[in-house]
Amino acid sequence: MSKKSRVWLTIALVIVLLVGAGVFAVFRLPMTKSSAAEAAADDLAEEQLSSDIWHEKDLAQGLFDRVTKSLGTRIDLRSVAVDDITEADGRIVAVLDWTWANTDGEAWQYSSELPLEKNGLFWWANLTETAIHPKLSKGGSFELRANPGQRGNILGADGEVLMEEGEVVDIGVHPNRLEPDTIGKLVRGLNDGVDSLDLDAGDLEDKVDDAEGNQLVPVVTLREDDYRRVKDAIHDLPGVLFSEDTQTLTRSRGFAQATLGSAGPASAEDIKESDGTIIAGDIVGRTGLQKSFNARLSGPGSVEVFAEGDSTDDKGGKTKLTSLHAFEQKDGEDLETTLDVDIQTAADEAAATAKKPAAVVAIRPSDGQVLAVANHDPEGAAWDRALSGQYAPGSVFKIASGSALLDAGVKPDDDIDCPKTVNIGGKEFKNAEDEVLGSVSFAEDFAHSCNTAFVSSGETVTGDEVADAAAQLGMLGDASGFGAKMASVPAADDEVTHAAQMIGQGKVQSSPLAVATMAASVEAGETISPQLILGDALEGANSGDANAADDGATRDADPLDADAAKEIADMMRKAVTAGTATDLKDVPGDPVHGKTGTAEYGNDTPPRTHSWFAGFQDDLAVAVLVEDGGFGAEAAVPVAHEFFTAVN
Repeated sequence: MSKKSRVWLTIALVIVLLVGAGVFAVFRLPMTKSSAAEAAADDLAEEQLSSDIWHEKDLAQGLFDRVTKSLGTRIDLRSVAVDDITEADGRIVAVLDWTWANTDGEAWQYSSELPLEKNGLFWWANLTETAIHPKLSKGGSFELRANPGQRGNILGADGEVLMEEGEVVDIGVHPNRLEPDTIGKLVRGLNDGVDSLDLDAGDLEDKVDDAEGNQLVPVVTLREDDYRRVKDAIHDLPGVLFSEDTQTLTRSRGFAQATLGSAGPASAEDIKESDGTIIAGDIVGRTGLQKSFNARLSGPGSVEVFAEGDSTDDKGGKTKLTSLHAFEQKDGEDLETTLDVDIQTAADEAAATAKKPAAVVAIRPSDGQVLAVANHDPEGAAWDRALSGQYAPGSVFKIASGSALLDAGVKPDDDIDCPKTVNIGGKEFKNAEDEVLGSVSFAEDFAHSCNTAFVSSGETVTGDEVADAAAQLGMLGDASGFGAKMASVPAADDEVTHAAQMIGQGKVQSSPLAVATMAASVEAGETISPQLILGDALEGANSGDANAADDGATRDADPLDADAAKEIADMMRKAVTAGTATDLKDVPGDPVHGKTGTAEYGNDTPPRTHSWFAGFQDDLAVAVLVEDGGFGAEAAVPVAHEFFTAVN
């Protein structure tokens, strides 16, 4: 090919490429301002700026994502539509109508202006913060804050308010204004006036030393009634500051606190871990029923949208945060529970008499309603061991294993030897304090809680039969709907474990709730399912993995035999009149039926023990646990005595 031919070929190829590019542009780029505006609106509505109409498409997408990021999962973009195309001062803009909506479908609507410019034959869109919202400044973005309504109350029996918003006083100290003796006087005044406080002056001094500049150092938040008790002693101390606030409070200090739980403003960690479902200003349930039923109590979660960044307010001043739209505030719903104010108060007071961490659960056998859940810890705030704790139940479990023996044909008056020790599969089992009863009736063995009699009787029943008896007594039901755990009674696969489980050791684990349910089932003569929450609140409750399906955690069984339950009840009465629970003989009111328990745990020698009591009086069943309390008769029975006496 000649040189001249090659030149013409090159020219021809360039022309073809130019024509192709032009054809491509005709198909890809809008040639009218209306088509450019429509393409931009479609992209924005989809939140994907994929068209070629944008200057610096990737930069535009990044700007859009940055501006709208904080809206997260609480605000959805529903539509962006072109309302008009206008020209003023040589600028052409598309007027866009935006519609966003919250999780309830309530709309937030406004208009903005998107600049359009022509380059040759084609139109381009230029995305800016102001094009997304007219009150956004350069570098600005949307900021979302919670705007909640009134949090729902937690109610008890007969509609009594157990937990509601109440006035509190936040107390803090200003490091630069303190005098040398201020902290000591402040801590003494608080500790002397509020029994539950155990503030340490040294710890507070360390916090003051670590504070930066004029940073306020929080000390404590007090209920209004507690503040009144200490006001005269601390109000005029130099450098001590006070501010009023509201907080979700129980009806009185300590009332069913661990079970009802707590709620407070969302922390930075809450927000970070929520993937956008929790935002600044949200009030979240942290523990107890406040956490399990947070969605109900907090309501639909109203929000307010702000423009963050330098902007001009209505008065011409500069501001960093400008409100753009507040969705309607909506209150949360109340949560109805079965807790009875008088019974709960008695349980709280009884638990507080224990010298070690304790729990008390009271159930009405006739309907299974939980009337009281008390938790106490002398060292500080108690967690809900009553509903969530898992412990070896020890000898209170002889109610279940005893029921299995009765079902297998053993009679209360059958003689079963109670020696000092018995060897099963090479393991020696013994009685508390080396007690020896000799050949006595099964009812006598039960009343005096003879371990060796029950261990040696293990050959009469299988592990499955013991687990079935526990299920018949309601111990293996499901209480996860209100964040509770029941019991786990795996069918033992070897004789040593089976023998241990006859006396509530081995792999048997139970909560005080499950033990109270067992006692309630005996009194009722049928299987009881504990009920704490009323109404439709259990639908969609945040139960988490509270009653995970561990081996033996749930089990179907035949109905409880009423005659066998009556025999167990009679033996429980004998334990009170002539056995290990005789300290309850003088309780006023109807006869008390009960069973003590001492449960070994840990690896110490001798082993440490939890103290238990399970029993009932008329239509009121109760379980008492005292952690590390020793013998059931020594620690749990006195708490039960306080409870029954207070109730009567």
